[in-house]
Amino acid sequence: MKPKYLYIDDENPDALRSIINGFNDVGEIEVELVDLEKLRDFESLKTYISKQKHDGLIIDLRLDGEGENRLNFPATTFAQDIRTLAASNLILPFPLVLCSTSPKMRATYDVDKTSHDLFDYKFEKSLTPDWIKFSTKLKSLSKSYKWLNDESRNLEEILVRKDIKQLDSRIFEKLLDDEQVYKANDIAQFVIKELFHHPGILIKERILAARLGVDIEASFDEWSRFKIDFASDCKYNGVLSDGWERWWHDKINTKFQVMSNGRRLQNLNANQRVEILNEVGYHLLPAKPIEPNCKSTEFWTICEYYKAPLDPIEGFKIFESTELKPWQESKYLSFSAELERKGRDKGLRPHPSELQRISDLKEMIS
Repeated sequence: MKPKYLYIDDENPDALRSIINGFNDVGEIEVELVDLEKLRDFESLKTYISKQKHDGLIIDLRLDGEGENRLNFPATTFAQDIRTLAASNLILPFPLVLCSTSPKMRATYDVDKTSHDLFDYKFEKSLTPDWIKFSTKLKSLSKSYKWLNDESRNLEEILVRKDIKQLDSRIFEKLLDDEQVYKANDIAQFVIKELFHHPGILIKERILAARLGVDIEASFDEWSRFKIDFASDCKYNGVLSDGWERWWHDKINTKFQVMSNGRRLQNLNANQRVEILNEVGYHLLPAKPIEPNCKSTEFWTICEYYKAPLDPIEGFKIFESTELKPWQESKYLSFSAELERKGRDKGLRPHPSELQRISDLKEMIS
């Protein structure tokens, strides 16, 4: 059976029809709107949600906004009580997913750091939603919660890696504490927010390609073949991997070193990296710098606006509302994106520490 998500939103049901149909038409999950005309007060709604058979909850950020079925409490307050019920073993934990418009998300959620641990995932109501992407992640969340709720799981099971204790011990010290019992939501949020959201021990496809020096678009089907042949044994297969595609960075590094007779990715440019990969039978094409302002091909990250390979030396760290952990790497904007102030509508802006350098570069090229 398809996972079922209940959806709470104070807007008119007719206005929400496109969101419900967007999910239901994809067919990966089923979304059902909660009738707020009949569930006006906090306790009635909480009781209803806790007793219904469902696999997760989608909740609008501003339930106390200006909608037709406006409630007198925000999503964060309601989510906190749901998490408290699970922590008290009164209900099993289930995924909590936040949705809102981009301006409201930045103005309210992004600045309220205390609410970040309540939700597993958030998506924006936009003109062109990626329903397939959203559905895939919500399906993965419900499946992973069920698996984690079934019985206690150790770290090796969760991440499907036997040598996990050989990695940076600081990353997993929280989950390795035998005296603590962690719920499904604790584990799911740790994996998503500590391991998936920033490059570190796990990297996403675009950064994988950047570090290997490959132009994904120009390489077409060859990149897909390469991922299956070369990178499959470096792929993350742990909890939530069917919703978030990631690769173990240390395994990619080691495999490349063996293939190249000891040469390290960090010491090579894109042409050199791709040449080594092509020596074993691939026909990949090297990535090029972002024009017109980038020159280096010693790529290690991507520009978050253009999603194109970038040497961090030619980029600018992005401001983020939460402080990075020691094992997490910064995200970057290219100078080309910053010159045109690209990404501001998505909340992408340079960290204050980068402003003087940006100013100096602008003055130099003017």
